[in-house]
Amino acid sequence: MLVTKASGETEQFRPDKIKRTCLRAGATLELAQKIVDEVERNSHDGITTREILRMTLRLLKKEMPYVAARYDLKSSIFRLGPAGFTFEHFISEILREYGYWTKRNRIIKGVSVKHEIDVIATKENKNYMIECKYHNLPGIYTGLKVALYTYARFLDLRDGWKQGSCQKFDQPWLVCNTKFSRDTIKYANNKELKLIGWRYPVKQGLEVLVEKKKLYPITILRTLDRHSQKKLANAGLILAIHLLRKDLEKLSEIAKIRLKKLEKFSREAEKICG
Repeated sequence: MLVTKASGETEQFRPDKIKRTCLRAGATLELAQKIVDEVERNSHDGITTREILRMTLRLLKKEMPYVAARYDLKSSIFRLGPAGFTFEHFISEILREYGYWTKRNRIIKGVSVKHEIDVIATKENKNYMIECKYHNLPGIYTGLKVALYTYARFLDLRDGWKQGSCQKFDQPWLVCNTKFSRDTIKYANNKELKLIGWRYPVKQGLEVLVEKKKLYPITILRTLDRHSQKKLANAGLILAIHLLRKDLEKLSEIAKIRLKKLEKFSREAEKICG
């Protein structure tokens, strides 16, 4: 049986993929197998990945609603932009949780021109120039043009450092919330360009960085309304786990959201982030 992906490409139906994702999200082995069997029974040749996702989420919500929220991680990242959050802010906060010191949206002069860097990350005396590429729809690959552009900027900054016009950058990174094209991966492998995207690198992709430390975006909360999303974005709160670390009374004053509503968000965040 073939499955139609968001990009229009087709691939073989892989029940093990659904099972692994359910288990990663926190489902029991018994429930994961039950869902796989149900999805396989109700699928047909040419079924879309979106239909499979909807079916899986519907089944998960009946049994373990908070696991369903974690399973829907990709969609919650797609909701960042419309909710008023920036992808570079999300990436910056994730890197902070992994021990990096970060700065966002800085203008740095290279040897030829000035560059706006999405994220500058520093760890163990090494500086990384990070380009963030956000897509708000599935099936869009980050292509070679973006990789060429990112690496060219890095070269200009490196030459600028040699002439004393800017700080030293040790490596360029390109981070996106979808997949990379084959040409992009091939090019990056031949250059000193680090790629982080959906399921790339294998077992070290964006979804793994998020799931490993429960760094889910605030948009993963099902109880969060659009009005509150914008207020939390203005208050600079982008990770659901940060709700568990904040003084909610102070946050209520800053974000102009009722305390009872924030407490409801926090209870859901606690169940999702565990």
